[in-house]
Amino acid sequence: MSGALTVRTVIDGTEYSQDDIRRWELDRARTALTLLKNRIGDELMRELLTEDLRAADRAMAPLPGASDGAWRSAVTEMEIDGIDADGFLTWWQGRLASADRGALLAANPEHYLADSADGVVEIIETIGSRPLRFFLTFHEGVAVEGEGHETYPVRIGGTGRLADGTEVARVMHEFGDGPRGLRIRLTIQFPASAPEHVFTGHKWHFACEFLNWLEAAHAAQ
Repeated sequence: MSGALTVRTVIDGTEYSQDDIRRWELDRARTALTLLKNRIGDELMRELLTEDLRAADRAMAPLPGASDGAWRSAVTEMEIDGIDADGFLTWWQGRLASADRGALLAANPEHYLADSADGVVEIIETIGSRPLRFFLTFHEGVAVEGEGHETYPVRIGGTGRLADGTEVARVMHEFGDGPRGLRIRLTIQFPASAPEHVFTGHKWHFACEFLNWLEAAHAAQ
């Protein structure tokens, strides 16, 4: 009868756990993925994902009409010790303003393209189960409401649209300093008729990308 798998690994006289090896693997996977994204480039990436993007458009475009104007939120909240709101926002908004492709792509393995060069952020990232291409514009008056927003002094909202102009997402990124450090509340709204995995998946997507951005901003201090 087999039990749990246990692996003892020794390299140059030092013993390493399975978690140590997995951390090494994650680091090398990130390096390999970065290399591939850079070699492929944005133009070819759009071409390679053409069929996936068409399928995503077909799935997303009908949702606003099917939802009869109703939107539903996915929310991720974070508390961070080691960097304040001003420090993070200076770094993060600087990456967007300078169209820092490397920093924007590195935040999440499912960022296939992120181009902020023209003030409108063109993004290809996984929404639900497939890559979706949309265009995010940050602006005032984004209709994302709900309890808790009033406690965040910095609110940065935006609207995500498909290439044909269909509005498929509303975002609100909120930042403030509290007694336990930087507080971030990340909200994205999709049409209410979107499948459940679209909402669940993006909560984790936010957690991953902002953790990576926070670590990069902290390292740059």
